[in-house]
Amino acid sequence: REENCWTMLSRVGRALASKPLARTIELSKSNSATLRRRCMSEGSEPLPKMDNRSAGPKGAGDKPYAKPAPEQDGPPPGGYGPVRIQRYSTTVPAVPTAVILGAAAFAMTYGFYMIGVTNKETRALKKEKKTARENILPLLQAEEDAAWAVREDARLAREAEIMKDVPGWVVGESVYHGKRWLPPAGNERHSH
Repeated sequence: REENCWTMLSRVGRALASKPLARTIELSKSNSATLRRRCMSEGSEPLPKMDNRSAGPKGAGDKPYAKPAPEQDGPPPGGYGPVRIQRYSTTVPAVPTAVILGAAAFAMTYGFYMIGVTNKETRALKKEKKTARENILPLLQAEEDAAWAVREDARLAREAEIMKDVPGWVVGESVYHGKRWLPPAGNERHSH
């Protein structure tokens, strides 16, 4: 009978497949439900219910799920050591306060001494540099004076060439009306 019922169901399905769509939906709803009920009532055994509560992990087959034993945290072998509840705020430190203050005072004294030594060396180096510059200053001034004399001669020659047609022009005469000699201004040194 089981074969016949399921054969009838497949036959109905083939017949429904050849009908138009609306009629197929209507017939499939009524006929398939009726045939299923009839097949079940005629003695075919229903599908066994799956009890997933005792099933193992997915893909484990029929093996029941083995629940691992819980791991309990516990004390180490022999137990924990004693808990210290005594206050240690009033105990004497390992290093006396006088030693700490003495070391700090020594470090500060030595630091200030080294600052003084370094300042003396810096002053000596600055004095040496200043003395060296003072010693070569006459040589540098003589070189500058010689270069100025050459430039002044070239300037006077150009002035004489340019102003040769001006009557009463004296070459090299100062344009200032004072009697005191002044070195040429910075813009006059290299202007010509």
